[in-house]
Amino acid sequence: MNKKLLGVIIAVAIIVVLIIVLWVTFTIRNITLDTTSNLKLTDEEIKELVNDSGIKLKSSIFSVDEKIVIQNIEKSHPSLKVISVERKFPNTVCVNITNRTPVYSVELATGARAILDRELKIVDVVESDAEIDYITRVNGYTISGTIQKGGMVTGISFLKEITAEAEKMSFVNQRMSSFIPTIEYLKADTSKEDEVSKILLVTKTGVSLVIREDVGSMGKYFNYAYTKYYTELTEHQRSEGYVYLTEDNVWTWSPTLDN
Repeated sequence: MNKKLLGVIIAVAIIVVLIIVLWVTFTIRNITLDTTSNLKLTDEEIKELVNDSGIKLKSSIFSVDEKIVIQNIEKSHPSLKVISVERKFPNTVCVNITNRTPVYSVELATGARAILDRELKIVDVVESDAEIDYITRVNGYTISGTIQKGGMVTGISFLKEITAEAEKMSFVNQRMSSFIPTIEYLKADTSKEDEVSKILLVTKTGVSLVIREDVGSMGKYFNYAYTKYYTELTEHQRSEGYVYLTEDNVWTWSPTLDN
């Protein structure tokens, strides 16, 4: 056997040994679930989540696709949110999970109500939201189309923008409903040329913050309206009436709402 052929055989043998060593070393032997303090799981629920994740024991740790794991779990368990999927070398995969917190209740075409979290993901569909604590009820807007738990609602642009700005202002989850328990969507009368749709953020104290749907950034205008509420309104003004932007581009308070 010549030296060149012998060298090739040795190189191939080394590669094969390395592959076997790597395969054995980085084979998944443990799948763990870490949860936040607001989520308690039974052993049976943990077993079900691990099964639904699609992660397989004895497969390579490098074969785990985080996006697919998140999709698998959240599709099967709409009330849960996967925070992250971690590889803990050499042989453990850890999935970090929390509860989705209900933030909004929006009417469906069927008359039922969709319960949405801060990402506008459908956590649940209920006949009544009366017994759900700390939730902001959206009135005057109906979600149409095919609805299923775990799906994302994409058509409510005003809610998406207001939620994003609310998070910057620390009005997230329960704090949102503590300040704004109700949102009224006033759809424009199409027979009136100059009328536009408005969003009324009805505060806990009674006054409504009014945002026109035709403004460039509804989230930013929510911030402006809140600043007016917090820094300038009297106790009486906070208890009734409306805060809105006039045609002169000035934020004002009024006991009635002008078109």
